[in-house]
Amino acid sequence: MIRRLWNFIWSPSGVISLGVLLIAGFVAGILFWGGFHWALEATNEEAFCISCHEMRDNVYEEYTHTVHYSSASGVGAICSDCHVPKAWGPKMIRKIQASKELWGKLTGVIDTPEKFAEHRPVMAQREWARMKANDSLECRNCHREDRFDYALMEPKNAEIMKAGLEAGDTCIDCHKGIAHNLPDLSGGYKKAYEGLVSMAADQEGDGDVIYPITTISYYLDAAAAKAESDVAGQLLAATALTVLDRKGDAIKVRIDGWQQDEVDRIVYALRGHRIFEATLKKETVEAVTRLATETDPDTELVWHEVSLEAWIRPGQVVDDLDAIWAYSAEMYSANCAVCHSKPDPGHHLANQWIGVLKSMERFVALDKEQTRVLQKYLQLRAKDTGGAAHHE
Repeated sequence: MIRRLWNFIWSPSGVISLGVLLIAGFVAGILFWGGFHWALEATNEEAFCISCHEMRDNVYEEYTHTVHYSSASGVGAICSDCHVPKAWGPKMIRKIQASKELWGKLTGVIDTPEKFAEHRPVMAQREWARMKANDSLECRNCHREDRFDYALMEPKNAEIMKAGLEAGDTCIDCHKGIAHNLPDLSGGYKKAYEGLVSMAADQEGDGDVIYPITTISYYLDAAAAKAESDVAGQLLAATALTVLDRKGDAIKVRIDGWQQDEVDRIVYALRGHRIFEATLKKETVEAVTRLATETDPDTELVWHEVSLEAWIRPGQVVDDLDAIWAYSAEMYSANCAVCHSKPDPGHHLANQWIGVLKSMERFVALDKEQTRVLQKYLQLRAKDTGGAAHHE
């Protein structure tokens, strides 16, 4: 049987025997696989990565000034160490995903510094998401968690590192910008705010319940509102205003909320929580109607449920609260998820969020108005306010 099989393999079939064909195919397979592997690894070399000026003149230049490029020990990382998985399967998937960059090269998507800067946020967020999804696998190829020597770290850094790992954070949550400049992520929420401004201009105050998109003035009569004189106080962004009447360019609204006893010039959204809705001038206090009085069992402070009727101008209000919260959420992600993993809003109490944001002001580029609406967004989703669903 074996002899017959042997003779069959080596018997001439046409010009060449089957055995010769098998050997030739085997050798060709080895040569093909070796060539393919060589070509694949060549695309992982630093020289290949920076052969395009888009990479060489932008992210590579930034990278050369970091510890991943040059260190006292001479140990560094090249592009593929951070951006290409080591395992063959994930590596092939990554290569296939990256093939679309060839199309970007051909069409000049990022062929100028200006275009590169414009697309940097999208590219960075895509890579951050990839690394988040694989638990920063490429980082962990070199940095082993079980071999961290916390004694060699600054005490504060060691404390933050331990807390992050215990919370389940991954490397990229806190180390964005470790090898490249951070992108300007403000474009997303600035564009969202521009959308709110356009919506407010189109709606001109339409709706049964409307919400300011920024802090606005209110007045105690229609004439004052039309003339924009005798301001009675301020309404903060995302405060619910129930529409009662309209007179030309003036809208009569009702503000519902809570006042702490003997703190008459502020209206809060909820009892016991310093979620600001409105401020009142001294002479406006008498216009407030008290509906009920309650004592907070946790603090024993007395609170009054109140309402206030006032007049506003229609230019900066919308009837879509979700649009305001979408803007706020984008702002939260852009400013509070770059240096660390952004906390879930329910991680803190509503009143605690005031201090948390205050401590972060020097690290972010938000103005006072943006901080106010972000604070309100977080407070209404805090641990002790029941989450967003209870207030929308």
